[in-house]
Amino acid sequence: MKFLHTGDWHVGRTIRGRSRLDEFEAVLDEIVAIARDEQVDAVMIAGDVYDQRAVTADADRLVFETMLRLSDLGAAVIGIPGNHDSAARLEAIAPLMKRLGIDLVCRMLPPGDGGILEVGARDGSTTARVACMPFVSPRRFSDAVQVFEDTAKGYVDFDAGVGDLLRIYSAAFDDRAINLVMGHMFIHGSQPGGSEREVTIGEDYAVSASRLPGTAHYVALGHIHKPQAVRAAPCPARYCGSLIQLDCGERGQKKSVVVVEATPGRKATTRQVPISGGRGLRDISGTLADLERADVGDDYLRVTVEVDGPTPGIAEVVRGF
Repeated sequence: MKFLHTGDWHVGRTIRGRSRLDEFEAVLDEIVAIARDEQVDAVMIAGDVYDQRAVTADADRLVFETMLRLSDLGAAVIGIPGNHDSAARLEAIAPLMKRLGIDLVCRMLPPGDGGILEVGARDGSTTARVACMPFVSPRRFSDAVQVFEDTAKGYVDFDAGVGDLLRIYSAAFDDRAINLVMGHMFIHGSQPGGSEREVTIGEDYAVSASRLPGTAHYVALGHIHKPQAVRAAPCPARYCGSLIQLDCGERGQKKSVVVVEATPGRKATTRQVPISGGRGLRDISGTLADLERADVGDDYLRVTVEVDGPTPGIAEVVRGF
């Protein structure tokens, strides 16, 4: 089977109050085109679909339109909320989305009660089981997993608690199927992209790579914005990364999604597919004369001006270049 792993869309993100909707439209068009050209069996959206919990009408329109376009291609679409999303809001619309062929798993659920979804190949040759792990804060872990009675009662620390959940999910894997995990979490040792909320990538939120199940064909991760493999994992695991450079912390980063191919009994292979529809972010510096001659292209710029003293109106002068 073939899967498209994406996430960290952050639709609705602005830069200094300027809308970036045209960029999000462009990169999501690319994702639909990749899903179509690759004939993927399923699309996995690993959280942070939105940038804010209070969602604009334009952001909603673009997200739902994209999910429907992906479903119309004949691919299963599975999504989970990240820390930027309103899980309660997505859960409220999940029954409607399910009727349209889109599964949103918005809270931790036992394997037999919606925590693991089964997806069939287009040709009917095999199936995949996808364990879905939405973002959970360490402060709310016990509440989030109260349906897992043993895990909730035995909760000691976040890392161990997530490890217990992963063991429960992996115990429900099927050797005859393709077994996947999709989670929005911070794996210890992963390299942040530069624009994540720092509190959610600290030690309190860290999960050891060794907790990931070695029996999984692939682990599809969201939360870290820099595309990367989890090198210490006992199975293939990757962060797909964000779709555009979200702020100057991500300047220069190349963006991509991941195409995953797997068959029962063999580890998955992965391939990064570039995404290019977002505008770049760049730092430039120099005197006013230097900046006037600079080739700035279409990038967003963070400008440092070298001056000999106070220069009234300098911001307006720079914006006029």
